[in-house]
Amino acid sequence: MANVEKDRAAAGAFTRLAELRPRHGALCAFATTLLSCMPVIVVLGGVPRYAALGDSFLLCLLLAAVASGAFLCARALRGAPRDGNRLARGAVVAYLAAALAFIVLLVAPDPWPLGAAGAGLVAGGALPAVLCAWARAVAAPMDRSLALCALVGGGAALAGWILALLPLLLLLPAFCVLVVAGTVPLLLIESEDSPDEADAPQAAPVACGKGALGRLLSVTWLPLLGLAAYVFMTGLVAHGAFGTMPATYLGSLPEAALVLLVCARWGRRPLLPWCYRVLVPLLAAVFVVLGAFPAGTFPQEASVTVLYGFYLVLAMIGCALFLAVTHSREVAPELTCSFATAVTAAAALLAQVLSAAMPGSDFSSWLPVVTGLFVAVLLLFLGRTAWDGLVTPQGGALGAEGAAGGEGVSAGCAPASAADGARVPARVADGVPAPKAVGAAGFEAVAAASPATPTAPEPSLRDTLEARCAEVSAARSLSPREAEVLVYLARGFTPAYIAKSLVLSISTVRTHVRNIYRKLNVNKREELLHLIDEG
Repeated sequence: MANVEKDRAAAGAFTRLAELRPRHGALCAFATTLLSCMPVIVVLGGVPRYAALGDSFLLCLLLAAVASGAFLCARALRGAPRDGNRLARGAVVAYLAAALAFIVLLVAPDPWPLGAAGAGLVAGGALPAVLCAWARAVAAPMDRSLALCALVGGGAALAGWILALLPLLLLLPAFCVLVVAGTVPLLLIESEDSPDEADAPQAAPVACGKGALGRLLSVTWLPLLGLAAYVFMTGLVAHGAFGTMPATYLGSLPEAALVLLVCARWGRRPLLPWCYRVLVPLLAAVFVVLGAFPAGTFPQEASVTVLYGFYLVLAMIGCALFLAVTHSREVAPELTCSFATAVTAAAALLAQVLSAAMPGSDFSSWLPVVTGLFVAVLLLFLGRTAWDGLVTPQGGALGAEGAAGGEGVSAGCAPASAADGARVPARVADGVPAPKAVGAAGFEAVAAASPATPTAPEPSLRDTLEARCAEVSAARSLSPREAEVLVYLARGFTPAYIAKSLVLSISTVRTHVRNIYRKLNVNKREELLHLIDEG
């Protein structure tokens, strides 16, 4: 029965991941032609005028992106009125015009560095708002966001590979078509009700000032560090390291497939901690082993591709997390996207300055150093998390929160103990006795004991519990996000686990739990579970 449940879960995951829309294809076109990315730099590097215009264009683009991102971030922190649709339309038009103008300059009879710099300033100034518009248009929970990033990354790598094979006469027209396909749909998407505006679960009231930035950093600092490392190192590699194009494509496609497999197989658990505890260390270990082989051998050369895949996975996780944070709406999407854009553009700008200051240098020796630094930070973070889990009491945390207004929150991320007195409805399925206690382990143990029916399987315990929670949520007028948190509480999970699963800060989860207890008029866990039991 356990294997059947796993197969059903995997099939359901693939079904969810397959829910693609035309806008996702447009996003792939946008990623393929994002002017500050390494594959685009390398593809356009073969154009004769790029050597004279490319550096000034990129430098101005990144400077403007940092300044624009910082301005929008400060504006969001001040709580300025939001005019996302109007700003997005203007930014899309400006970015499209600047990108096409730069392509025209590449084929002009005479080089015009000043014009390239102006196009870079316009494109960079519009880039944060364009990225925010895309984030709002495709935001989703963490598992779907990571799968989307894998699909977009793999598709962009494949499209870039095809572009690199085209002759110059076809390369620039095809590139212009992709630029238009990756930006114009945003004008249509933003004219509709964005799906994350209408359907996203409601979060706690959006915080302003330093509180909002603190919440954002508490959830995103490690993925943002990985994303910045990816942008920095690929920026250096694009300016003359080694084997850039083969490593880009050979590393992108297998890693995208690997991330898709991870989303389908382990998407139901908190995906972000799992990636940093298993996937990222595994890729780093493979790079260390292959890099230890003698120079010139196939394993040592393959380590370059593995290393690019390592950084690409970091980038996918970082982008997916920011999409998930945008979906959760814990902080304003403008703050989330502008802050991420400013930080990553600053990392790319640093790479651009270093490559200009040391022309002709081989930065390949920097790759293992930066990789080692990131892995060291990751190990320190995981070690501290493990230590906090050892020294922090697990039991009774949720009941204390309900009684004391949210002050006693466990730092653990495992389901609460069965000894806490949680119960499951008395008759969940025919012939299956109700357990005395519940948590994730309790539910799965009963599910494993359930008789498997080959034709029409009865509703699983999770489905039954979610149905009961939905009835209670509708009867007590819980918000969509509170209803989502209620399911986790009923399954016996701690607030820390809920925060990791829903990509929220602990303080936001505490707020939701306090609101749930208040609306349900209960003071402790036993009363909450008794209310769900009665339906």
